[in-house]
Amino acid sequence: MRKTSSHRTIINSVVAGLLVLILAACSSSVDKSEISLNKDSGDALLGEVQSSLASIAPVVKRSTMNLWWVTRDGYSIINDVSPAIEAQIPGCESDVSSGSSWKAAATKIIAAVDSVMSSENFAIDKETNSSKSLSDTKFYDYIKAYYRGSTKAVLSISPDCGSTSQADNPVMYYSASFGYTNGYQKNYNEQSPYLFDLNLKDVIVHIQKSDGDFRLLAVNYRRSGHATIVKRIDGKWTELWSGQDLISCEVRNKHKIPLSIAGACY
Repeated sequence: MRKTSSHRTIINSVVAGLLVLILAACSSSVDKSEISLNKDSGDALLGEVQSSLASIAPVVKRSTMNLWWVTRDGYSIINDVSPAIEAQIPGCESDVSSGSSWKAAATKIIAAVDSVMSSENFAIDKETNSSKSLSDTKFYDYIKAYYRGSTKAVLSISPDCGSTSQADNPVMYYSASFGYTNGYQKNYNEQSPYLFDLNLKDVIVHIQKSDGDFRLLAVNYRRSGHATIVKRIDGKWTELWSGQDLISCEVRNKHKIPLSIAGACY
């Protein structure tokens, strides 16, 4: 039997409908909450956050941040030079005593970033990486942390009134930074042996110098830090010295610490 044009129209409509159903089923089966960011989607996310903060802060620019992430068992991993944006809110000098302007700006910033992250299917890490409220000083700054797949993201709002400008009488401001990293696992693998062996919690470590079994570490809290010299002994990193001043020559010689690790002493 010869097909008429009406028959063809019906068949085409049925095929089109099936394709729509198949595409819808495929798209619904993809759980975006498990997909990590890549460079393009990361840039797009930063762009969304930047746009959302443009009406809150007069200065919002691309930047980087050293993203601090706390593990479930309390160890801290630093993710240096993570892609980020920074928002600056000037006029903080008159607000230092009350902090009312800081709280008002912080509340708006949190709501704006939350909206973006919710739309992008990021979950909030409430257990170990987020402040309970604007009054929570556990992390010094107000911190809100998010994750999706292997991507970690952090919003950090500093209560400090300051400036990085070297000019005379610089404009002072409150700052908020938002950034993300996909390098957490790599950084965890590199940093955790020192943290575990030395039982260092609430701090981050950077390897400053390396020579054989010796390491010079920078050990930093949220707003302070010190140097530590360690040696791998019987498969474990062992502290030989820690301090903010020069190591004594007596201690350096006693442990036979290389000059490449501690060139000066007293």
